[in-house]
Amino acid sequence: VLGNAHVSLFFAGGQSPGSARRALAAYTQAERVDPEAANNPDLHLNRATLLQYLERFQGALEGLSRAAMLAPGWEEPRKRHAHLMDFLSRLCALLANRGKLRGKRRRGVAGPVPLPLLGPLGGPGGPRPSPLSALRPGP
Repeated sequence: VLGNAHVSLFFAGGQSPGSARRALAAYTQAERVDPEAANNPDLHLNRATLLQYLERFQGALEGLSRAAMLAPGWEEPRKRHAHLMDFLSRLCALLANRGKLRGKRRRGVAGPVPLPLLGPLGGPGGPRPSPLSALRPGP
């Protein structure tokens, strides 16, 4: 229940990394403290959903598989697993094809962002575009 509360806070409160960490810790603690929790398909499905949003896809796939194994009649984990696999295969294909963009178009997309498109950040006193080689750690 605590893990689910933190997941709700994560989605309602601007996807705070702290809420995500607390949710994952609560799910892990629930499994450690209560052996029945490890066999709860909802716990695995909810954790997998959070991991998917955190782009930790391997953990999400494992959680969805575990939920499907624990609840063979429940279609939701299998459906989400199939959707995630489809998303990842399309993502890999786009990465391999560089987004299906050809030379001139790809160079245009990778170029500098015009200041008007930066909105309030492009005005006076806002950050200025810099080449990647000029960027340094910090604010």
